[in-house]
Amino acid sequence: MNLKESISHLGWYDLIFLVPMFFLFAYLPMSNVLSILINVIIVIFFSIGLATITHIVIDSVRKK
Repeated sequence: MNLKESISHLGWYDLIFLVPMFFLFAYLPMSNVLSILINVIIVIFFSIGLATITHIVIDSVRKK
């Protein structure tokens, strides 16, 4: 897969999840392993929550 195909497969979720990750890693005063690990965990839980909320909202709109 080349770069053009990779970029075309990016979805909205990928872009939405990248923004908080960049903000989390931008504010770090020091880049040690513990703070990077904590930020990765925060991004994972944020992603799960955002995907869950999005699916709940879409399902509730479809039912109406």
